[in-house]
Order: sequence, then C-alpha cells, then structure tokens
Amino acid sequence: MNLKSALLALAAAAVATPALAQTPICESQGVTVSVDFPSGGRHTCRVAETGEVTLAVTPEGTPINGSPWYAFRLDAAAATELRVTLDYGEYEHRYSPKLTRDGATWRSVPRRDVIVADDERRASMNLRLEPGATFIAAQPIETPTAVHAWAQQVIVPRGFEAVEYGRSIDDRPLIAYRAGTGTDLVVAMTRQHPPETSGAVAFRNFVETIMADTPQANAFRARHRILLVPMPNPDGVMRGHWRWNNGGLDLNRDWRDFSQPETRALRDLIQSEAQNRRTVAFFDFHSTRRNVIYAPPLDADSPTIDLLPLLRQRLDAAVNPPLPWTFSHSETGQTSKRWALSELRAPGLTVELDDEATVATAGRIGRTVAETMFEYTSR
Repeated sequence: MNLKSALLALAAAAVATPALAQTPICESQGVTVSVDFPSGGRHTCRVAETGEVTLAVTPEGTPINGSPWYAFRLDAAAATELRVTLDYGEYEHRYSPKLTRDGATWRSVPRRDVIVADDERRASMNLRLEPGATFIAAQPIETPTAVHAWAQQVIVPRGFEAVEYGRSIDDRPLIAYRAGTGTDLVVAMTRQHPPETSGAVAFRNFVETIMADTPQANAFRARHRILLVPMPNPDGVMRGHWRWNNGGLDLNRDWRDFSQPETRALRDLIQSEAQNRRTVAFFDFHSTRRNVIYAPPLDADSPTIDLLPLLRQRLDAAVNPPLPWTFSHSETGQTSKRWALSELRAPGLTVELDDEATVATAGRIGRTVAETMFEYTSR
C-alpha cells in the first residue's frame, strides 16, 4: 500500500470515539476505570471505602516540564455519581478537565464540580455519569489518525503531497504535507509536545486560511513552497505523554544535538526544502499557561525579520488583550526557533496559546498569522 492509499485508509478508519478500553485499572460503585486507549494517561488507581477514586497522574520520566496529561475512560452500568481525584504528586494542576461521550463533542466539566487543593497538587471532580462510556481528559484527544484524516480533507485537495519523511521510535510514520514551486519557503508545525492542543487549533486555522479559495490565499499558495508538519511526535501523543517522545526526550530541546529520529528526519526534510530557497518564516505552534509569542530580536540577521513588527501590529489589533512578545536568541539554545534563525536565517516564532484559550481566540490568532503572511509577501 502506498502512502496516499494508507492515508485514505486512515481517514476512512477515523472514528469519533477513542478505541474501546480492554482492561479496567479499578472499579467503584458499578463504574470501571480504564486507560488503554490511544492517548490514555499514565495512571494507577486506588478506591477509598467511600467509593472515591484517586488516580495518580504520572509523567513518562523526570525531570520534566509540569504538563500533567491525564485521560481516562469511565464505564457506568447505570446512571450514577462518582468522585474522582487526580493526584499529581510533586506537580500542580494545569488543565481543566474536559469530557465527551461520543469522542467528537467535548465540553468542560463545570467549575462548580471541580475542587483544586490549595497547593494545586490534587484536583477532585464530582461527576454525574450516564450509562455507558465517558472519556475525561486534560484536553480534547486528537490522535495522529484524526489529524491526518483532517489533512486529507483540508490540505491534500489543494494539491499538497503527503510525504513520509521518516519513522518514529515506535515505527509510526512521520508525515508532512508540501506543495508549491516558489523560491520562498514557509514552514509551520505543531504538537511537538503532546498535550498542547490549543496550539494545534491555532495551527489548523492558520492552515485552513491558507487553503481557502480566496484571491489572497490562492496567490500565496501559487508564489510559495509550503511545508506543513501537524504531528511530529506521534509516539508521545499515542502514549499519553506529558512532553517527551518515546526516546526519553523533549523534542523541542533536540534541535541542536538531533539525537532523536523524529527531529533528525524533520531537520533533513526542512533542509531539503530550504535548499536554493529563502525561508520567509518558520512557525511552531505550542501551548502554555498564557498566550505569548517567542521571537528572535528585531535586529537579528534575517532578510525577513521585518515581518515581526507587522505581525505584532496585526495580532494586537485582532486579539484583546494583546499578546505579549519575548524577543531573544541563544546560539546554545536547543529549540526549533533557535535552529530556524541560525540555520535558515528565518525568523523562527514559537506561537504559544493559553491552555484554556477558546476555540474562537485560537482561531483568530491562527487566521491572523496567515493573513499577515498574505499581506507581507504581497508587498
């Protein structure tokens, strides 16, 4: 089966509900708790005499950034109420819980039903469950299968080629999308860090704006080589990791040593696309505790560094309150942002979305970045 056929099969197989759980890790009051589904969290479980379920939220290794991902499935035999507590150990509560019954429509657990300890190391939920399955997670679950199904619907019809540029440690395909014959290159990526789905929402809106059938988008695609990387860390996503791939490393701290197959393969792909081209911009969409842009200094050695004042002006007008910007560059840094400037002479920008950014806000940021690129490159 070639790559195109494989992706079409993935798209056809993409279902809303995460895979059926197989082995419960505990049971309380007619409710089983399971985690063996794609992106399920790294949890152990204990049940108190009161019936309260406590789930330990465990990272894939230490030391690690405090991004405590959790995802679990509750199967209720009948309508019931259940109290579930997340125990973060030495880490702190970061993500407000979301739930779904169909895997497609996610909503936040009401704030009145979530109690966070004063030291933020425990968070309890009072849940009212319907019969059947309920999934609860730190963020809506977006697996590689779902992401590439979206790409088949949105990106490929615009003439983009799906390219397998390598394999992950777990032997999953690393897939990017590219098109255009222009001498100027634009690179955009997201999900180096598995839980950071609000950044992925901004990325999708960036991409969908570029793929739109408008005069500006059509002209932009015609003039540029475009490289899109929506899932560079599929192992981390599938394994329910907080931060790392399956090689024990934060991939956005491997853009100097390139010790991991995922970053090596992506570096080689970008370099091949950048050969004999000017890289106009390099966007890496992430999530953190606030909306913020990390950018190189305005006097950095890049022929397109003047994109940054324009982008800041347009984002200030689009988003209230305006996003703060941090300007810095370190030649000893290990992030994609540093590598883009040092190796491609491109303004590498890390576009960080608030963990709890609304879909509307994330979408506005992604669209504004794309629209600013239209404006800048048409001058």
